Amino acid sequence: MPTISDVSIINWNTTEAKPVPSGLERTICSEGLCGSKTLTVYQRTVLEGRQFDVNARDDYHLVYVVEAPKEGIITFNGKSHAAEEGAGVLLAPGESARFEASGSKLELLHMVTPKPPAAVEGGLPGGPGYFFNRRTLRPLSDASGGRVRRFCAESTVRLLDGTRLTPTNAIQAGEMHYHEGGSSPYHRHVGTSANPGGASHCYITFKGRGVVQVGDTTQELQPGTLVYFPPGIPHRLRAHGGPLDYFELQAWRSFKTDVLSEEPLGLKWYYDPATPGTPRVEWDQS
Repeated sequence: MPTISDVSIINWNTTEAKPVPSGLERTICSEGLCGSKTLTVYQRTVLEGRQFDVNARDDYHLVYVVEAPKEGIITFNGKSHAAEEGAGVLLAPGESARFEASGSKLELLHMVTPKPPAAVEGGLPGGPGYFFNRRTLRPLSDASGGRVRRFCAESTVRLLDGTRLTPTNAIQAGEMHYHEGGSSPYHRHVGTSANPGGASHCYITFKGRGVVQVGDTTQELQPGTLVYFPPGIPHRLRAHGGPLDYFELQAWRSFKTDVLSEEPLGLKWYYDPATPGTPRVEWDQS
């Protein structure tokens, strides 16, 4: 039976910080650290008065602002945006962006995944990238009412005008909020014919505490902790002692989910109504 020892748990608060021109760089997920073949994750501190330039070159890059005591500036595609909590950019290969810490330091998550094969893309164009913030993303609530998520990269999520949020299956990513007592079903992710090795999958906690379960074993997670789940390892996450905020990643976005716990609500999610009082619409994950 799998146990908690089958996952990798990395706390960026105790990870070595490498000095770089923009400030500090911590590698918190890579093939060497946790066996991830299609995802590398950095936690970056951009010090006040400095900037972080990211050039996607041949890969996809997702950069997300975890903390911004005073708003900085994100420059992408010739436009400037506020570098506030929950904002960021998805960069397709060949694109670039700049994150400036103009009023205080910026704490960033920087995620990199290689360009997926055509079978994974399934006919998607692969780009262009885009800027996002919490006001431009559609919140979804689960059937239990205990969890809320905002995807910043997800090819099956539709915006209010019917267009796709994301033009690629390179990455699925978004912020999650668990109310006190919120929990995921006990589940696992496995590969597909397009991606037989399975997706690189991790959680990264920000605020509050959680408990991750694998088999009959558990471990409490504090803010700043990344948990990497190898494909096929069953798991569950629940809030512990109050609400929990974390970031969830899958790369590439080609996997199947098996719900292993006998919970009638399973993994059903609904778009929050754009107009109060209107019926909820279920998110079609196919």
